[in-house]
Amino acid sequence: MVRLKLRSAWVCPAIATAIGVLSPGVAHAADCAALTGLKLENIVITAASPVEAGSFTEPQRGTQAPDSYQGVPAFCRVAGVASPEPGSRIGFEVWLPAPAAWSERLHMAGNGGYGSNLYWAQLVARVQRGDVGVATDTGHSGGALTFGRDNPVAIVDWGNRAAHASVVAAKQVVKAYYGRSQRWSYFSGSSTGGHQGLMLAQRYPEDFDGIIAGAPGNNRTALNFQFLWNYLSNHRRGDDSAQIVPNSKLPVIRRAVVAACDAGDGVTDSVVTEPLKCGFDIGSLACPGAETPDCLTGEQVATMRAIYRGPRNARTGEQLYPGLTLGSEGMGGDAANPGWADFWANPDKPDEPQRADFFRYWVFKDANWNWWNFDWDKDVDTVQRVMAPVINATDPDISAFRARGGKLIMFMGWDDPVGSSVEAIRYYDGVVARGKGADETAKLSDTQGFARLYMIPGMGHTAGGPGATHMSTATRDSAPPIEDARHDMGLALYDWVEKGTAPGDLIGTHFASGTGATGTVAFQRPICVYPTVARYAGGDPDAAESFRCEQAARR
Repeated sequence: MVRLKLRSAWVCPAIATAIGVLSPGVAHAADCAALTGLKLENIVITAASPVEAGSFTEPQRGTQAPDSYQGVPAFCRVAGVASPEPGSRIGFEVWLPAPAAWSERLHMAGNGGYGSNLYWAQLVARVQRGDVGVATDTGHSGGALTFGRDNPVAIVDWGNRAAHASVVAAKQVVKAYYGRSQRWSYFSGSSTGGHQGLMLAQRYPEDFDGIIAGAPGNNRTALNFQFLWNYLSNHRRGDDSAQIVPNSKLPVIRRAVVAACDAGDGVTDSVVTEPLKCGFDIGSLACPGAETPDCLTGEQVATMRAIYRGPRNARTGEQLYPGLTLGSEGMGGDAANPGWADFWANPDKPDEPQRADFFRYWVFKDANWNWWNFDWDKDVDTVQRVMAPVINATDPDISAFRARGGKLIMFMGWDDPVGSSVEAIRYYDGVVARGKGADETAKLSDTQGFARLYMIPGMGHTAGGPGATHMSTATRDSAPPIEDARHDMGLALYDWVEKGTAPGDLIGTHFASGTGATGTVAFQRPICVYPTVARYAGGDPDAAESFRCEQAARR
């Protein structure tokens, strides 16, 4: 069992050609080095070499010490570049287990943020399971949004094309190496990886048989509206020098929310199971007199209300993105930048909004763009017109993915401080609304035949938090104590696709120490299929079987 840690990046070589088809007869089965001779139209294989069993050390990135992984089986490591059009350079890697060890699966790992990072831990986990591992740099190098400056092709690659182009190439490499195609193909990712997963289901339904889309940033334009809204709400007009609500008060607010709503599920465990049912009023933290570290001024209360409310169109009042949920305020991060602080301003440039370069370079193409002049009516329309068709994955019509037998698992942490957990529900509800049946119950039942959503109490962004959040070896830092389809969402997806066994309520784990098979379990909870939530039914409060999945509160 590997511990999933996400660092380091592979930077693709500067080679550009375009995507095409394999010319047969160039390489023969299990000849790794010969893969460099593949003649793939518009794809270049830049390296192919066998890797001996033992350990694998990530490539060096800057001054940061690279991670090493033990117990890695022998595999063939292939790197290449695909270019769907001139100027496109999509780097990818394909890790091919030895033919005798191959599970006949291909499993691609998603990305994070706007970065080119490959999740090496996920590639290791894939070959340890006998799967072909695939990953992409999303068509650029680094994590700064400046890659899209005067480069619309790179934005398209990042926004909707890189994962598709990479897996098309990978499947041809698989066929050349093994002499046959994969039997099943999977994609799993969270955050931008979740965004990619939904994009693939919507635009490229033939690529994958099963997809896990966690904490999906799929409504990307509106998510960036939220970052801008939160920054402007937390500063006095025109003043970038000081926040209204300091970062230090976010953990204070979260503790107050938890104290008010923790016991709603029948146990006190520092986890708010149903934030939408929580009646906490931020006004209860108003200072009775002079400001102290544990109370909020009237101006600070108003700021918090605006962020909970979420961005609105100034003319119509339309909600552009759901507000962040109660309990997410101080979740994760570090002492300097807890919870919301990582995204209500840019931690590296605290006097500007997070993702300012999205508006500056991608939308308005103005290096002097001033966020204080943003028009929450006309400029909203401009952003949506220019960027939504390229980077948003919000279409609830995934009927083509369903028709070919595709299976989708979505998950989201209720305490996510980056994207609103309600947005994941809104997207899934849109899929349900297209289901077959005379009423919502029938439509939900029909939809759950191919797509299920799990809302995870006490989980931050993609993983971690005080809840029972360890439940997958196919996504970030979330290895469970037992690798079976009840504890591991990745294996549940395999069973759904390969055996027709739909996942039910999973078991999440919170560790007292360590993770995975060697960790010490603190408590476990059911991770319920939406729209149900876990409520205490009696017995050992640390045991999953002491809880029942019941109907959840709805917004």
